[in-house]
Amino acid sequence: MAFLAPIFLFGLLAALIPIAIHLIRRERPPKVVFGSIRFLKNTPKKLVLFQQLQQWLLLLLRSLLIALLVIAFARPLLSQSFSRFLDADPQSAVLVLDGTLSMRYGDVFATAKQRAEDFVSNMEIGDEAAIVYLAESPRVLIEFTDDTAALRRALDSVDEASFGASSLLGGLALGDELLAGARFENKALTLISDFQRTAAEGLDGSWKLSPGVSFRVEDVGEERSANLSIVDVRTPAELLEGLSADAVLARVRSTGTLPLEVAELSLSVDGAVVERVDVEFPGVSEKVVEFDYSLEGLESGQDHVLEISVQGDNFIDDNSRFRTAAIQPKIRVLVINGEAAPNWYDDEAHWFSLAAGGDQATPFDVENIEPNDLSGERLVGLDVVVLLNVSRLSVSQAGALSEFVNDGGGLLVAPGDRSLTNGSGFDDVLAGRLIASPNLRAGDYRLIADFDRRHPLFSQFTVDWASRFDRVWTLEPFDDAQVLMRFDDGSSALLVRSIGSGRVLQTAMPMDSEWGDFPLHPLFLPFVHESLSYLAARPQLQRQAFIGNAPALADSTEGLMPGVFALAQTPDTLLAVNTAPEESDLSRVASSTLFDAVVNPENVSLAPRELRTEQRMIELENPQRLWWWILCLTLLLLLSETFVSNRTYR
Repeated sequence: MAFLAPIFLFGLLAALIPIAIHLIRRERPPKVVFGSIRFLKNTPKKLVLFQQLQQWLLLLLRSLLIALLVIAFARPLLSQSFSRFLDADPQSAVLVLDGTLSMRYGDVFATAKQRAEDFVSNMEIGDEAAIVYLAESPRVLIEFTDDTAALRRALDSVDEASFGASSLLGGLALGDELLAGARFENKALTLISDFQRTAAEGLDGSWKLSPGVSFRVEDVGEERSANLSIVDVRTPAELLEGLSADAVLARVRSTGTLPLEVAELSLSVDGAVVERVDVEFPGVSEKVVEFDYSLEGLESGQDHVLEISVQGDNFIDDNSRFRTAAIQPKIRVLVINGEAAPNWYDDEAHWFSLAAGGDQATPFDVENIEPNDLSGERLVGLDVVVLLNVSRLSVSQAGALSEFVNDGGGLLVAPGDRSLTNGSGFDDVLAGRLIASPNLRAGDYRLIADFDRRHPLFSQFTVDWASRFDRVWTLEPFDDAQVLMRFDDGSSALLVRSIGSGRVLQTAMPMDSEWGDFPLHPLFLPFVHESLSYLAARPQLQRQAFIGNAPALADSTEGLMPGVFALAQTPDTLLAVNTAPEESDLSRVASSTLFDAVVNPENVSLAPRELRTEQRMIELENPQRLWWWILCLTLLLLLSETFVSNRTYR
């Protein structure tokens, strides 16, 4: 049994009044002196005992009469649900606790934890609650439960805010989804956050809480903040051996509400500080710093760790940004010149080597040989083989090249007046079949009219080709080859084919100036570079990530805080994991603004919980009407008391 107006139960103390009256008015037999007792009549013991029982019954009736009257006014209620015994309108509530990086500023998260503890302590008996925690991503800390001890244990499991970044929209949406499956009609969502502006992106009014969900906000952020952060670092992730490296650039920004004008930046390589720079912010909030230290001297064959740090603020958790750098060997290219021309301008190898390497610093290490010098031993350690104007290969040479391509090597085949035509025994590693190279009519020529801009080889090309060819080969692609470039008559100009683990590029035009002006065109050099890089197919490993979206690491517990960690699949490769730059921006949005953007307009008409509780009480009470039956019983007891009272003292 429960009582809808339990305050009236204090009236049960009035049941002591009849007891007090009976004790006060209890008669004591007077002492009378008689000369003789022969004139007195003995009273039967049964009559005395009966009168005593009547008096006790009268006392019980009077006390019970008052007690029943008090209970009737307390409005008793019978229900099968224990939660309804104590709360006629039990609530399903979700607490969304912000634990992102910005909450690590000062004592913000400690205050948020205390507010969360108060939330649990203020739960009424019968209510149920769930907790959503915002860290690297929104996650349910504990499902719906009415066990406040379990809720406190869930809160104790997060002793500090994370280094991750997740949006308030994601946490509110997850909380709203939980409430959709809650068992009670009274639903509420509470958000405890510092209301960081960047975290509130997306809450522009386009998304609302479900109808019937009340919303409450707890702002624990600090109005005044001072913070410096490294928002961006520019440095090559992979350096080629023997080439000069770009300078290390760092962008530092003041992101708090209080301006900071002086800072110190430091650059560390493999744990040792190599340079310090003093930075001033005269009237600006952001500055780009260039370090003088050169990465050219780093040891080849291993990954190196770079750390750029800033000092001079009150928030150290976002003061470092990590990068990795690796010195890679040059792409080794072997050029096989099928016919060395007496004139350098008619020599394919001359133009190709000039574009790929020459005397300049390029990513390629180019070696030129004649076809007779090709052997399996010469292919060891190479990345790309280029056949220029080669018309014939021996069986052993063809087999060695076939094995080279199938094992992951790259092959570029360009014809001249000679070519590996059909029947040469080398078709297994070609992309197409060269049929003929007829002479064009006088004044006629071919143009490169189209190329596949979506292919990785041409991703950097933004202009069209303007090369002319007085003569080209007719190139028919194999079934599994792809046409990357076409002439203006629709015929194939460049084919690509994947064979085993390697790739083959085959052209229909020569690489010299004998049949056209291809090597004189400005796009020739980038074409050679992109072709060799594409054929080398060195794996592009991920070198940096933000907390929350890092790939699998060697240790599953790593990656939840900034640092450099080993990849799971390639332990020798290091991955730099950093905090999201937007989390360092401590500017805030007003909690009232977010409230207005999120709360559903239909919830404005919802009555307060106290009024809805009273309505629910009436709904539960009307079918039972226990107070009416108790008053009827009270009336019967009153009649009984009158009857017993008259009989007792007559």
